[in-house]
Amino acid sequence: MGTKNINFFNTGRHVDLEQHKEPAFSAPLCSVPIRDCVHVPLYDPGGEIMYPVPQKGDRCARFSPLARTMPHPGEKMGPSWIMSPVSGFVEDIVPMEHELLGNLFCAVIRPDSTVPPLPTVQHSLSTMTIDGVLRTIHQAGIIDEFDGKPLITKILRARERDIREMAAIALDDSPYVSSALKTVSEFASEVTDGITIVLKALDGGSAKLAIFDCDEVHMRPGSDIMGFVKPVRMSGGFPLISKFKRQYYPKGNFLPIGVQALRAAANALLRGIPQTNGIVTVSGDCIKHPCNAIVVNGTTLEDVLRFVGVNKVPNYVIFGDTMNGVTVTDLSTPVPLGTRAITVMHSLPRPEKTTCTRCGKCVTVCPMGLPVYLAMRCYEKGEIDKAASFGAEKCTGCGACSAVCPSGLETADVMRTLRRRKREMRLV
Repeated sequence: MGTKNINFFNTGRHVDLEQHKEPAFSAPLCSVPIRDCVHVPLYDPGGEIMYPVPQKGDRCARFSPLARTMPHPGEKMGPSWIMSPVSGFVEDIVPMEHELLGNLFCAVIRPDSTVPPLPTVQHSLSTMTIDGVLRTIHQAGIIDEFDGKPLITKILRARERDIREMAAIALDDSPYVSSALKTVSEFASEVTDGITIVLKALDGGSAKLAIFDCDEVHMRPGSDIMGFVKPVRMSGGFPLISKFKRQYYPKGNFLPIGVQALRAAANALLRGIPQTNGIVTVSGDCIKHPCNAIVVNGTTLEDVLRFVGVNKVPNYVIFGDTMNGVTVTDLSTPVPLGTRAITVMHSLPRPEKTTCTRCGKCVTVCPMGLPVYLAMRCYEKGEIDKAASFGAEKCTGCGACSAVCPSGLETADVMRTLRRRKREMRLV
């Protein structure tokens, strides 16, 4: 998706964008209240089937299991869990078509303050084994907001490749998003604790903190003091992650993790709190009070927008940003874990759509160097499986290809569809 500030005919490797972070970033961090019920998606980002634990009518304590996967034979990590974000009663477990996650079941929970939360179990990092750290991260159900993947999956793959370098990612380079910068600003010590935990899970190594740097956002004094972690301030065009990789990890042998996932790891291990909420930037030209808000897993879009206020007719409600988001039409859709932003726009000017000219600009800006136009050519012919074979599973969903397309084609949406298709092909 594009805005009027995007340079659609950029000939370099990045897209220059006008930033709109200041109103949301400067506002105090707030929490979206739960009005009635939460609708928790029982969704596993790894593609496994989730099986509900409580039944309709059961009491449900905060931090207690809502659903689990079935462990595979010989698997040491055990099942993956989804924990309840509130205490209350399970009104129902219903099927739904989530506009971002697809077909799944949803646990409808009515909060009740008389139901006590589940006692938490805190750990000491110094006395835990690496296996213990890995199990705790796994059981906390942490989803990395940087790429939407389970944190435990990323760590295990890094261990298989003997990667000992990691980067905490706070590169809010898309126009309206500032949730990562807000996380670093408000919870720097927890992010640092999370980095320490992941480094132990990797059996040692070093880390950097990549922070987006622009004149519009002024971080608190001391935000560059992160203990043993070296902060790296990055400026430039979108997607900035490609510039960071080329400058600091040209061979690609590092583990990038979002700062919210790192904070969640610290809460899980040191405080016994699983990931049940996230910091979400709520912004756009329709939002009366742009802010960064703590949103409980399963809070509906309607409740979020009612809390922040809307001052124009919202023609586009987007999970994510104008660069790489997914437009939704049903405001009863619950906000899932891993959501970095909700952008609400009255208008999204974009170039008139024409046919693909095979100009190759999509390849130029793609941080993964994918032959997007070749995938588009096959997709237009209806050769879906062949189109997915052009590296769709490596697509980061950054949206840069759509931003620079002079034909106005939704290449990012097509690549997202092909990525899902590639995953379905693996599961068959």
